[in-house]
Amino acid sequence: SSNYIGVTGEAWNNPPKCKELAMSQYDRGVDVIFAAAGASNTGLFDAAEEKKKFAIGVDSNQNWIKPGRVLTSMLKRVDLAVFKTIEQVVGGKFEAGVIRHGLKDQGIDYAVDSNNEKVLTAEMRSKLEAIKKQIVSGKIKVPDYYQTRK
Repeated sequence: SSNYIGVTGEAWNNPPKCKELAMSQYDRGVDVIFAAAGASNTGLFDAAEEKKKFAIGVDSNQNWIKPGRVLTSMLKRVDLAVFKTIEQVVGGKFEAGVIRHGLKDQGIDYAVDSNNEKVLTAEMRSKLEAIKKQIVSGKIKVPDYYQTRK
């Protein structure tokens, strides 16, 4: 393990280019690459399988695409956001505006299922849950992209 993480993002809607970029990162010693290239993520997953390395899916549970090679997937829980909005509308409490969801309200999470439970061990999950609690409590401060990009 090299302790290096890569990100794909420069190859939107171009799986072959994404695979090429991922292969290059893996060849330079990257162990895990976070998918951030839309439909191109399939190229990353192919590279992870070929190089016997790991990828992290994004937006929805993508663990099933390459079982054992997708370490986990970062989940955007749009289903919960929609459900909460419907509840507000039905309850007469809906207010339009920008609403951000995060770990505290389960608006984001990571995926564990039969496709990755052998590589994302119980010990790893225990550490991740402890980190989640520290983020929710404010002990760990996560930079706000919208504040730091200015």
